[in-house]
Amino acid sequence: KRLVLVNIFRCSTMTTAKHEAPPPRSGTSLLVTILLMAISALLSGYITSTILDKEYKIIFAEMQKDCHQTQNDYLSCRSHAAEETTTWRIYADQNIRACQEYVERHLGEDILAYKLGSDGLGKAINRTLEHEALRFELTQSEAKATTLLNSNVILNQEVEALEKDRAIRTRKIKDYVTELEDAERALELRDLERVQCDRYYRDLLNCEESLNQAQQDKVNNKAPSSHTVKQLKDQVQALQNQGKMKEAMLEEMGFTINDAKKEIQSWKVKAESLLEKVNFRSRRDVLKQYGPGPHYVQITLSQEETILLKMAPLDLMSHTIHIFMNLIQEKMYVGGTFLLAREHILVAAPIDAFDPENNQRLEEKMVEEGYFPDGALLFHQYSPEFPHEKYTVGFSSTGGPLFYINIQDNIDAHGPRHIDNEGDVEGDPVFAEVVEGFDVIQRILALPRNEDDSLNTRVQIVDTYVVESDAK
Repeated sequence: KRLVLVNIFRCSTMTTAKHEAPPPRSGTSLLVTILLMAISALLSGYITSTILDKEYKIIFAEMQKDCHQTQNDYLSCRSHAAEETTTWRIYADQNIRACQEYVERHLGEDILAYKLGSDGLGKAINRTLEHEALRFELTQSEAKATTLLNSNVILNQEVEALEKDRAIRTRKIKDYVTELEDAERALELRDLERVQCDRYYRDLLNCEESLNQAQQDKVNNKAPSSHTVKQLKDQVQALQNQGKMKEAMLEEMGFTINDAKKEIQSWKVKAESLLEKVNFRSRRDVLKQYGPGPHYVQITLSQEETILLKMAPLDLMSHTIHIFMNLIQEKMYVGGTFLLAREHILVAAPIDAFDPENNQRLEEKMVEEGYFPDGALLFHQYSPEFPHEKYTVGFSSTGGPLFYINIQDNIDAHGPRHIDNEGDVEGDPVFAEVVEGFDVIQRILALPRNEDDSLNTRVQIVDTYVVESDAK
């Protein structure tokens, strides 16, 4: 409105300015001028009023329209606000109820969780205490294990020392046996010499009798010649001297033989003590490493065929069982083969006749571990309670590592026996029996063989391990 009024004032001013005349020169001109100015002012006012009236009406109509629109908007907003308020109030009521239920439910759960947490905390504390106790026990066990390992190292060193001592004592025993045989032969010579001494003694008695007879003849004036008497006296003296020498020699030989027997008995006692120690330690190591038993060993062949062996009772031959289970556990037979099939035995060993390089590797490994060429056992063990019956397993006479499966009863062939020119022979160690895989054994026995009964087909051992008793 202000702009409209300003524009009208400018228009009126411009109109007045356009009709201004030069200063009148008379009174009539001035009157005319004033009249014209009055008319111009009236016209300007009318025009201005008309224009203002139109503008006002337009503005009023627009304002009225805006007012109606604003009122409608207000009513619409009010209605919408009422609806929204009602909706939000309902939603708020629902949320309040849901929140109350949620709070009540979670409050109950929290209370229950608190109770459970309290119980769990107590249990956790108890478990923590138990864990600390177990950790303490574990620390003690580790210390004991370290001590045992150290003692095991010391015991292994002692065993090695005992083995060396055993070898030395074995050689000494052989030397003493040789000396005993020499002493026995000397005793036989002494017996012969004693027989000869008896003969000399009888000759001496005869000489003394002859001498007495000569003296009696002399008394009876039947004196013999001096030469005969002197000869008899010399013979008697010689026989007496020889008898004394023989007696001294026999006495000295008796002392030597008694000393040799005592020394041999002492070495036998020491050897028996050594064997008892080895058996005790072997039994202890088996129980510590493999459990109380019964003990099983599985041999897997190249075609995924298996042979399951059950060890003999540990108390019967603990050293032999310990050595064989160590050979199995250390995979000494892996890469070896079943190499010989005869009518009474099936032989396996860490030997591969089909691959020289593999065979060389197996031999070097055996030598490195001390199982070859002098055998794996420190001494032979045989128990009549576990003889060479069918499907039992034994070491060869060298004490392993070669082993064989008895295909028939071989008590007479491989047990204790007497052989001419050799005397009594100790039985081969037999330490296990086959419990599974009989069909595998029969399949191997059916394979073609060479003239020396060696297998013409490679039957390789691909794995060996000790089976846990619980798993079996």
